[in-house]
Amino acid sequence: MQKRKSLIFAVSLTLAFGLTACSKSESTDVASASCEKADLATITEGKLTIATGEPAYYPWIIDDKPESGEGFEGAVAYAVAKQLGFSNDEVVWVRTTFDGAVTPGEKNFDFNLQQFSITEERKAAVDFSSPYYTAPQAIVSYKGSKIAGKTSIAELKSA
Repeated sequence: MQKRKSLIFAVSLTLAFGLTACSKSESTDVASASCEKADLATITEGKLTIATGEPAYYPWIIDDKPESGEGFEGAVAYAVAKQLGFSNDEVVWVRTTFDGAVTPGEKNFDFNLQQFSITEERKAAVDFSSPYYTAPQAIVSYKGSKIAGKTSIAELKSA
């Protein structure tokens, strides 16, 4: 279990460091942990098993083929693998349902890379890295529509 937590920590750390290059931030000290490939407890020794959705959608994965490394999440997955010391040939992809990925319990993957909104309920069930992508939600309508000016889900439902 400790090695599993080390893997989750290593992936989180790699995502955090890898993606901070794109953001404006102040310098902070971060405690380091051993992220050597040999120290990571993976599902299959010497392989990094990454899960994604079934199907995986554009632009996150191109043509529903995560192994191509094309698309935002495909590229992030292989960048994380490289940072952890895995070659592209040592990456194994598996598919999971949306609900299966966030249901508590044993998994057949080392980590899942998929478009999840991080909620308190999901955080109680599984560990999340820092978000690697955030997308504000919006509803756009034309002037004079019955939903124009609504600011909550409750207002939209009653419109």
